[in-house]
Order: sequence, then structure tokens, then C-alpha cells
Amino acid sequence: MNELLFSKLQRLKEEVRYLAENKSKFLSELKESVEVKKIVERCVYLCSEIALDIADLIIIKKGYPKPFSYSDSIYKLGNYKIIPKEFTYKFIYIAGLRNFLAHDYLEDTMPEIEKFLKYGLDDINHFIKLIEGYYNEQ
Repeated sequence: MNELLFSKLQRLKEEVRYLAENKSKFLSELKESVEVKKIVERCVYLCSEIALDIADLIIIKKGYPKPFSYSDSIYKLGNYKIIPKEFTYKFIYIAGLRNFLAHDYLEDTMPEIEKFLKYGLDDINHFIKLIEGYYNEQ
């Protein structure tokens, strides 16, 4: 595993750890506190962005054709057997989540960030384990 990929994985773990450690507080205060909403929204955005950066980096470092979209990055990880294809179908939402948080800022993001806190952290942790497992097997 190269240094850049390792650094990105460490940063992703840091964001996930922070969200997990504060999950109950965030869920209880999310609707009442603008500050908490902004913190969680930024952390969720970073989780999605970093996961997609990791996918792109792996594909490029392996010499595979450059993905043409964020969702293509996730699909290519499955197609090239870097992560199980079944997981790619489940995890593909991460690309849409990133785009939603980046571009649809006039929309209410509360339902999506709340859903990510409840269910998405497990998916990100699984993604991290799959990527680390892939590199440990090499």
C-alpha cells in the first residue's frame, strides 16, 4: 500500500471514529443544533469524498481505465475484484450522497445525514476492512 493511500485510509478512519464516538449525541441534537448539523454534515461529506478518492486512487495505481464518474469508481472496484461485487451494489449510494452534499445544499440534508449516522458508518468500516484486506493479501 502506498503512502498516499495509507494516509487517506487513516483520515477516513479518523472521521468515522469521531462520528461513531459522538453518534448518540449527534443523533439527539441534530435537529435542534445548527452547529451539530454543520459538523455532522461536513464529517459525512468527508467520509464519502475520501472513500471515493480511495477508490479512484486504487484504480489509477493499478493501471485500470480512469473512472468516468464517482459511481463508476465503486463499480470498478467490484469489477476488478478489489471488493466483492455484492458490496459495490450496496455501497454505490456513497457517490450519490457525496454529490447530494456537495451540490444540493439548498435541500434539507438532515434525513440523509441522519441515515448515514444510523447505517452508513458500518458500510464505511466494512469498506475500510475490504481495502486493507485486499492490500494485506498482496
